[in-house]
Amino acid sequence: MRISPCCQSGRVGRIVSVPQRSQFATSSTVYDVLKKNRKFLCPSSSSTGGSGWMDMPESQPLPEEPLQIFPRIKERDPYKLLGIDREASFEEIQDARNYLYEQYKQHEPSREAIELAFDTVLQAKMKMRHKYGFKPPKTGRRSDVSGDEDKVSLIQRIKDAFEPNVSSVTLVNDGSIFMALALWAAWQAASSDPTLPLGAAVCFCAWKLYDKRNKRNPDGPYWGNSPIWGALLTTVLALVGGGLTSYVLAQVVPLPPKISIDAMGLFVITITLGWTAIFLK
Repeated sequence: MRISPCCQSGRVGRIVSVPQRSQFATSSTVYDVLKKNRKFLCPSSSSTGGSGWMDMPESQPLPEEPLQIFPRIKERDPYKLLGIDREASFEEIQDARNYLYEQYKQHEPSREAIELAFDTVLQAKMKMRHKYGFKPPKTGRRSDVSGDEDKVSLIQRIKDAFEPNVSSVTLVNDGSIFMALALWAAWQAASSDPTLPLGAAVCFCAWKLYDKRNKRNPDGPYWGNSPIWGALLTTVLALVGGGLTSYVLAQVVPLPPKISIDAMGLFVITITLGWTAIFLK
């Protein structure tokens, strides 16, 4: 005979007859027998209407918290995704990454989007550092050596927009193509519709600008998240510039009788497109 712990503490409990240990296998215990028969209840449990400690489940899984999904997970601009400015310092970039990572680290796609944006911003900073050189620290901040862009004048910005050197092969190959298109457009202006040669010159100019910019900096950032939009905009501006140049030349330069104003205008516009595609970055 053995008395329950409730009885030992001064309360009246149910006395349970427990067989001798020799009647069971060596690995069995009295706890296993009582739990199997479910015969032991304390008075305190029965009086309150609840089950005894033997009826309690051994473990209950904790309810899972809903995963928080990053609301800007589909944003393609890494600066907007991290919620920082393009002139942000290294500390601001790292603090933004750490804050978002701790908040959304349970959701794997959100975590990967945050890490990818963080790596993209750091790579852009490193490219800026390679372009403008190393700046020694002045105030003890890490942003002093992160490669922030120096403020340059308008004339320097215009110079940076053009190719520093153009190879003779590019001048011969691309220049000959645009020269042939310009002569074709001028000849078509006098006889028929010059849309085909002018359209070919526009497409070739846009493709050359897109190809150069995509090879130089494939990661961007670009306006519209693609270099094609900037190339198309530059081509349209070249068309406008060529039209204005041809108009001024027609008013200033006297033309021979055999050359019409339309033929001269189309020739100048096509040459302007070629000059833009070859010399502009």
